[in-house]
Amino acid sequence: MGAALTPTCLLGALPLDILFAILCWLDGKTITRCCSVCRLWRETIATSTELQYSVELWADGLIPGDADGLSPVEKMERLNERRRRWRDLDWTSRTVFPINQQPRAYELVGGVFAQQNTWPQSDFAAIRLPTAQTGGHVTVTENIGVESLDFAMDPSRDLVIFLHKHPDEIGNLDCRSLSSLRPHPQASVPRLSFDLRDDEFRRIFVQIAGDVVGLLFRTTGSLRLVLFNWCTGAPLVDLAGPQFPHSVSDFSLLSPQAYILAAVNDSQYYRGQPKGIGEIHIYSFDETQRSYPTLVATLQLPHPNPGRFLDRIIAHSGPFCAYPLPGPFSQSNDNRIMVISLAYDRSEYYSVYMHHRYLKKYLHPTNDGPPPKIMWDEWGPQNSRMLPGRHLFWLRYVHGERVVCPVDPAHPRRVELLDFGVTPTRPGFDASPPMIIEASTISQEGSVFKQDVVTALPYRRCCRELNDDHILYLVDQDRILGVTEMVNKLIVYTF
Repeated sequence: MGAALTPTCLLGALPLDILFAILCWLDGKTITRCCSVCRLWRETIATSTELQYSVELWADGLIPGDADGLSPVEKMERLNERRRRWRDLDWTSRTVFPINQQPRAYELVGGVFAQQNTWPQSDFAAIRLPTAQTGGHVTVTENIGVESLDFAMDPSRDLVIFLHKHPDEIGNLDCRSLSSLRPHPQASVPRLSFDLRDDEFRRIFVQIAGDVVGLLFRTTGSLRLVLFNWCTGAPLVDLAGPQFPHSVSDFSLLSPQAYILAAVNDSQYYRGQPKGIGEIHIYSFDETQRSYPTLVATLQLPHPNPGRFLDRIIAHSGPFCAYPLPGPFSQSNDNRIMVISLAYDRSEYYSVYMHHRYLKKYLHPTNDGPPPKIMWDEWGPQNSRMLPGRHLFWLRYVHGERVVCPVDPAHPRRVELLDFGVTPTRPGFDASPPMIIEASTISQEGSVFKQDVVTALPYRRCCRELNDDHILYLVDQDRILGVTEMVNKLIVYTF
């Protein structure tokens, strides 16, 4: 009499209802991997609308929000409808809001467009943008009490942080509730202060990621980077001058534990002019206590021809929201696109698009050696897409994995959207036009580059003609925002 066979996978012996309950705890990416375990798991996943919804949510770079009692079938229908509307640029409503023509600063995060001014007084206006179910709402505070130079916000935490300077050479970051502009209840120290020494604010970059607020500003002679944990009030990073790589021109928080510095490596010269090789320096830091940030990797951009040089490099990605936004789904912070804008010789523009997840993979080094410097040919062709660009003068043209393009002067009524949230290798993926999978080439002939630049990150290109002229576009999770020629109206196209 033979011995009884023992299942090689004990989970295979579980009742289907228990297996299903376990799978429901997993994210969409993990559920997709589970399809390869065995036929039983694959069939369990394929026949469950709830599990399929998790997979499709992950495929669109989203996380679950407040489903408000919707069934799995209803959630899937809403997701498919959202997907179709963005693919066809078929918005549900068009709303017009007046805006200030020359604000001191502006922001677009989490369904809120805000502007702040310092003259004739320090006022602050916030537009709660319309959704498919509700209208918009405008709140104006005529005097916020400080002469703010810039601000950042995270509506998912009801947070706005104002930057201002005290006459006694003190820089301040005021942490307030966005809804009331009172001190934020989660901030142990509502006003974060730092010594300005002999520094003057020149060019300012303020960003928030989770519990971290970061400030990069140009001083009289160099740059300075200051990071705080705004909840605890702990200073985390304070760097200046020679502590930076060569010619840093921009900064971007990847997460509450990492940031990048975009720079022009001008350490080598040709006939008195810098070669201007663009570089992306990736750093990690401790979000709980003060420490020196760790350089984990440097990505190099394509080499220019001798005599041609990179004037400016700007790094920009969509905002980081700590919590899901209202609605059945919300953008995942892990699924975002970074746009590296390059200006050569003050006349030739290009944009490099890459996923945040590619940058963040270097945060977990596999060896104890020095931080690697990765040449363009080793990473760029397969992990980015370089396209000719145009000059941009307002940010927030990126959200999640979507990028709304600058206005083409030849077509001022056309809106163009690039969607990098596509996965051609996923079963059932629709690769029909306007999907672009094949590699594109920027030839060295007639360009600044020393060699042909070939890149292959897939994306979808969507266009639509409008009834209004715009000079620029912004984008967020549920909307495209157009600014009119007089810069006095915001036209909101809600999906």
